[in-house]
This record gives sequence, structure tokens and C-alpha cells, in this order.
Amino acid sequence: MPGAGDVRMPCGRWRYCGRAHCAHAVYCADLAAHGAAGRARPQTKEGAPVSLDGGPQEKTVRKKPLALPADVVYLYDGSMTGLYACVHESVYSRQLPVAICLEAEAQPTLFETRLIAADPEKAEKVEASISAKMGREAHELVRRVFFTCLADKELAILRFLLLGYREGPKTPWLFAHPEVKPLLDADKHMMGEVHLLKGFVRFSDYDGVLAAAISPKNFVLPFLAPHFAARYSGERFLIFDKTHRAALVYEDGRPRILPLEGIQFPQADEAEKGYRALWKQFYRTISIEARENPRLRMTNMPKRYWENMLELQELL
Repeated sequence: MPGAGDVRMPCGRWRYCGRAHCAHAVYCADLAAHGAAGRARPQTKEGAPVSLDGGPQEKTVRKKPLALPADVVYLYDGSMTGLYACVHESVYSRQLPVAICLEAEAQPTLFETRLIAADPEKAEKVEASISAKMGREAHELVRRVFFTCLADKELAILRFLLLGYREGPKTPWLFAHPEVKPLLDADKHMMGEVHLLKGFVRFSDYDGVLAAAISPKNFVLPFLAPHFAARYSGERFLIFDKTHRAALVYEDGRPRILPLEGIQFPQADEAEKGYRALWKQFYRTISIEARENPRLRMTNMPKRYWENMLELQELL
């Protein structure tokens, strides 16, 4: 029975306290919006609800997934073109693979394996569909996440795109969705690392060429290139990524990212040694001993970066 605190709904029924978000309350809000306050909800002979215009109400149809789980592993060449070709294969075969692995790193498995060739035509079609159906934000997110250290990032990107083809432009804004949140977290982690490395890279001068080494978790060179190319536009420089065995080379006004297994920097000359000593002295001089906070320093300057920072190497 309704109590003293209950409210009469536009359809004539009572809304009980604590049930304001029930489906019945939503229906009553629709009645009020259409100027139908006080009108009871009509029923069909079978007892099914009808729409506000008097016709049978359409049932909410659950969208079918574009791909269903399948016992297959996709192998690709590690390129963005190859990944887009995997997306094309998944959509048109209506199969969601167990995993998407690099062909060069594939392990023996009991699942069926399928080698997906990097087809530029298919990749171009998929890339165009991302912007068309999900918007520029989704396209940029996918492009950035491809360079992150997210585990099984290829499969995560595929799941995100399959969701995006169903949900449309709102997909990047579904922050709590299990297919979206991992990509957003990975993107945030990588861009945070990019931001830190813009200030943590330490160059040395080797006969007119500036060189530095970094050890990032994510493949950040494509995102560091515009910053350092603009900052040192008149210089020649090299940034070697120890983790991913690649180097950002800037020469003649053009940045390039090249695969590089390793590099041996030459011995520093006397002038370079003098600049290194001056930098260490500057770092010690501006430090206020009474306000030293090692824990805060490690928060703002994580210890994993110290091996490539001249002023902190001696603290390791």
C-alpha cells in the first residue's frame, strides 16, 4: 500500500520511496514529456505495452556482436597495416580470435593459427572506417595505443574497434567500459612517459652531434620527435631507445626512426667532460639540503630513469 511519502505518477500509479529509478518511473517521465499526464498506459489484448502514439511498442533489440569468439590465433608482421588487416579479417569472417601475435614471436599452440598478410588496401579501408564511424578521437586513440606497452594490445584494439562499429562516436567516451578503459589507461601511461622524457633526456656532444639514450616502457620516439625537432632544429641529434632497439635520428631538418640493435658512444672529449662537471655542480648548487625529500624526488623523477640522467647516475 502507498505510504505518506509516496507520490502519484503521471500515469496514475504510485511511485514508492526508493524506487525512483525503476523502468516505470522512466515511462512516467516520458508521459510527462509528451503532455500525457494522468493518462494510464494502454495495453494490447495480449497485455503488451503500446507506444505513446497508440501503436505497439517496439521491443529493445540487442545489437548482435560483429564477431563471435573463435579458437584461432592471428599472426601478423607487427605493423599498423598488418593490424588493420587483422581487424578486416575479424569483421568479415565474424570471428574474434583468441590472440593476435607477432609472426616472428609466435609460440606453438593447440589453436588454429592464421597468417594475416599486411594488405594496404584492406588497411586503408579499415582506417577510413574508424574516422567515419567513430570519429577522429577514436582514430587517434587507436594509433597511440599501438605504441604502448599494453599487454595483448592488438586484441584490445580489435575489441575496442568492434565495440566502436556498434556504438559509434560515443565509444571513446565510455570511460568505464571494459573494452575502452584499458586503452585509455595505456594511452595515459604512455603520454605521461612522453611528458617526463621531454625533460629527462640528457644529451652529450660527440664531435658536433648530440646523442642520448633512454629506456622507456612504451615506444615513445614518434611522440618525442616533434618536440626535439622543434627545440633543436639547427642541430644534428640522435636518441637511442635501449628497450625497443630503435633510434630517432635528426639530420638536415628531417627526423627519422631507424631500427638499431645497439650503439657504442665514443669517449667524451675534454670539453664534454667539462660541461658534464658543470651540470653536476649546477644540480648540487640549486639543491636545498634542508628541504631534501628523496621519496618526493622518486615520485616526480622515477628511479628507472636515473641510469640515463648524468646528475643521478652516481646515486644508483
